[in-house]
Amino acid sequence: MASKWLSAGLILALAALILGWIFGMPKVASMENDIRQALDSKGYQSVDVNMRGHVAMLTGDAASEAAKRDAVTVAENTECSACKNKRRWHAVKDDISFQSLPVQSPYTFNGEKRSDGTVILNGYVPSEQAKTDILASAGTIFGAKVIDRKIVVAAGAPDAAFVRVTEGYMKELAQLEKGVFSQENYNGLVSGTASNGAIRDAINNAGQKFPGNYGAGFRADIAVPKPVAPVINSADECQTLFQEVKGDKRILFETNAANIKGAESYDLLNQIAAAANRCSSFNITIGGHTDSIGNEAYNQRLSEARAAAVRNYLAQQKVEVDRIIAKGFGETQPQATNATAEGRAQNRRITFTVTQAQ
Repeated sequence: MASKWLSAGLILALAALILGWIFGMPKVASMENDIRQALDSKGYQSVDVNMRGHVAMLTGDAASEAAKRDAVTVAENTECSACKNKRRWHAVKDDISFQSLPVQSPYTFNGEKRSDGTVILNGYVPSEQAKTDILASAGTIFGAKVIDRKIVVAAGAPDAAFVRVTEGYMKELAQLEKGVFSQENYNGLVSGTASNGAIRDAINNAGQKFPGNYGAGFRADIAVPKPVAPVINSADECQTLFQEVKGDKRILFETNAANIKGAESYDLLNQIAAAANRCSSFNITIGGHTDSIGNEAYNQRLSEARAAAVRNYLAQQKVEVDRIIAKGFGETQPQATNATAEGRAQNRRITFTVTQAQ
């Protein structure tokens, strides 16, 4: 009889063991996966985990003793997503190795994207695995034109997220036509040229969402070139453009002098220069005109000097000087009466005439 009870007890114990093992499998698998994800999120991709029953065994390497302790703490604090109430039921053991590395301060990383698509990287990473990961990510993000100028393994990273943030900076740099990024501890800057404002705004938004102090330390200085206006190939269309730009606005000068004055005058001349550059196949004659007050010869010289002053300014704005002709007409071509102040003001003017280049 006793042997029968003993046999039955053994069978029940074995069944309980088998059922515990079967029902415990999902919990063990979940715990291993949960710890793996937690380590990855903290930048410990070089540390591996294997569950042996309720014990999480950590292997691999860390950049320092402090990093090793932190990886163990991360594993210990990880909760089981498949467990009721997401409890921590596991133990952690480690066989993580580390080597003493030179400490770098400040901790920096830089990237440059050139106009031909070549990308140059240099700076510091916490481990050889991190260096491998950075170059692999760069290859995925930028393609084959990645140059490792000098990526050095060193301790001193502000935290385990530094490498992940570096990958974020590379993704933002990839959107620029050309540019650079530079990291120093938690601070970073992206600068360069974007093809449109939407890309500039997207980079700003992405950088501000970098984790923790990295988001607060993010800065961007991104230029968006203004679209180039099309070249005009018709003299009549160019003349119309000049008339539309100038309208009723006037270029003002100091009294009895050829010195251009006033911000509005320079704003108008900048618009005239842009129009002249769109009409690159044509000559532009600048006409200087005065009222009839004073000596006729003096008015002639004054009109010539004022036309020459406008010509010189347009040349400074990259209008080809060989296409600009300055002429003074003095008081000979009034467009209003010189008997009134209003009429004389209209006669003191600069005109622009488009002609076919010879």
